[in-house]
Amino acid sequence: MSTWDDLAQELVEKLSTTKKEATVKKLASKVIGEIRDFYGNENSRKKPLSIIRKAVLEAYPDTETKEYPLQYFTDKGKGNVERYQHLVLKYLTLSTQEWDAVGDDAREEWKAEQAEKSQVLQPTETVTVKTTKKQTTLDDMNISQMQLDAETEELVKNTIEQAGISLADFVRRACQVYAKTLVGKAKQFSEDLTAVPTKDLKSDSYKTHPGRADELARRAIYALEMHNNTSTEKAQKWHINQTAIQAITGSKPATIKAILENYQTRLDDHNAKHDLNPYDNRKGGGRKIDLEIDLVALVPDGLDVT
Repeated sequence: MSTWDDLAQELVEKLSTTKKEATVKKLASKVIGEIRDFYGNENSRKKPLSIIRKAVLEAYPDTETKEYPLQYFTDKGKGNVERYQHLVLKYLTLSTQEWDAVGDDAREEWKAEQAEKSQVLQPTETVTVKTTKKQTTLDDMNISQMQLDAETEELVKNTIEQAGISLADFVRRACQVYAKTLVGKAKQFSEDLTAVPTKDLKSDSYKTHPGRADELARRAIYALEMHNNTSTEKAQKWHINQTAIQAITGSKPATIKAILENYQTRLDDHNAKHDLNPYDNRKGGGRKIDLEIDLVALVPDGLDVT
């Protein structure tokens, strides 16, 4: 299907050679039909209709007097300004009720339909109508009914087209994958990493594990405390803080910041014990904490970490 801009341009071109109101009605009806078919959600139809109406107004601007046959008088919208517009704008509406006010032929046709419907039941008749509501299944849905944002909707469309599957199959598979992911994450959260070797914990095999950063931070704090407690000179010691733990574990700053909130009192006490502050970590000679504190060697696993 063409874009709405293309559809609008096509409509404008056809209007330039149209002289009959009936033809205008058919052209408008076709446009409205395409919008309704493409978008199942009523609110989603407003934008494409707005694009098309705008294109028509640019090609056929409002006038104060009637300048060509296919114009109608209106004072609706735009501050109720009286003006003449191209007749197609009257038909380009998503509201069924408005068709009653569009053109003599359309108005009479609509009234006749309503009169015919009202004659089906006599005033004295009592009729019980039994309706059976059709159950909507996943196979009946279209993508507009999912109410996705524009970017996601386009991504899903391209994906199912490339994969050669239906929307229903895509949704089923997506649900299956996401459900397995959540179950897997839940199992990982409950998994005890204490016995996992530090070497393995720092490898890519545990990179996405939700408990990895917490366990590495626990071991890094223990390693730094042991190092400082066994060092004989202050110049050998390191202030334990977010930057230090981040450098040793390789975890993200925001993650380490959140984790250390649970250790703050412990860290404050340890740093005060050794009279350490962040400036003590600015050591010369190219000394860096991650080069001097070998977490794998100092804490091979988490079994003895306190």
